[in-house]
Amino acid sequence: MVKKTNEIISQAELDNLLMLNDFIDQKDNKSLVNELKKAILDSGKLQLTQWLTLRKQLLEIEELIPHIDLIIKLKKED
Repeated sequence: MVKKTNEIISQAELDNLLMLNDFIDQKDNKSLVNELKKAILDSGKLQLTQWLTLRKQLLEIEELIPHIDLIIKLKKED
């Protein structure tokens, strides 16, 4: 019996998809943006090293935005 491995999703891939969907579909005050706003309003919540790490991660996200915009544009045209 030949198993088609290209149609099987691993548990790790499934977990990542679920985590991404949870991240995107946040409708309450637990979204990333709301958490960042809370941290900014209470800047004592994070240490300097944590702010620096956060800024580095945000820079990485900023680099992805043009790619995300392109995907959105292409999907709208489709």
